[in-house]
Amino acid sequence: MVTTLKVSDLKTPLFVKLQELEDFHWFPAILRKHQMELIGILVSFFGFYRKIAETIKKEVVKHHIHHATDLCSGSGSPAVYVFKRLNQPGFSMELTDKFPQEVSLPSGMNYIGHPVDVHDLLPKADRYYTMFNAFHHFDKDEQQKMIQKFLDHKSHLMIVEIVQPTLFHVVLVTLASTVGVWLLCPLIRPFDYKRLILTYLIPINVLTVLTDGYISILKSRTERQYKKDMAEMFENTNRIQVSSQWSFPAQLITIKVSPDHV
Repeated sequence: MVTTLKVSDLKTPLFVKLQELEDFHWFPAILRKHQMELIGILVSFFGFYRKIAETIKKEVVKHHIHHATDLCSGSGSPAVYVFKRLNQPGFSMELTDKFPQEVSLPSGMNYIGHPVDVHDLLPKADRYYTMFNAFHHFDKDEQQKMIQKFLDHKSHLMIVEIVQPTLFHVVLVTLASTVGVWLLCPLIRPFDYKRLILTYLIPINVLTVLTDGYISILKSRTERQYKKDMAEMFENTNRIQVSSQWSFPAQLITIKVSPDHV
């Protein structure tokens, strides 16, 4: 049984207000780009979202949904992975982010070129929304307002979180952010010599990925904690489902918001 870190229960204002480096406007764009690419190749290489893709496919088919919007897309790798796994003819997906990236996408996908703040988004009932490993970036008040907005607009939202405040995830993040980054960096396309320099010769990318990984752990929640949060935030949670599933090498937490009872 995985042991939950004691520090996760302190939840002092310090931990609540911590922000990852990539969330700051002053953080160099090139480092943000490299960090998002490195994290993207990690989750795609291990296929973290293969089971999530199966769940989403069942739901878009069931509800006859033909368009999806990914929130806080970053490098776009998780969304691209899921989109390819969906393999739905006529299905399209757009990517959005506060710091949009220029990435190569398969047919049927596009990346909105201007900044999109999830707080300003007005959900549509005929779309399926996804958010991969970004929910922990927001504080509880922001999380509540975000979910409430999707409930009000009767929209589908699938939130997926990888990290949890456990010793296992400290070890996992440490290995992924060091050994994992060094091994998988050469696989990222398109080739960028600056990425290699800032990963191997001057390992700034390793330090930023590792730093943000540890901050993510401090801000993350377990399945049990998220269930408690949802119960405290909303009087009626019959349209919100918090669950977890094993996806090697970690357990994913999902928060699914539906227009109907779940």
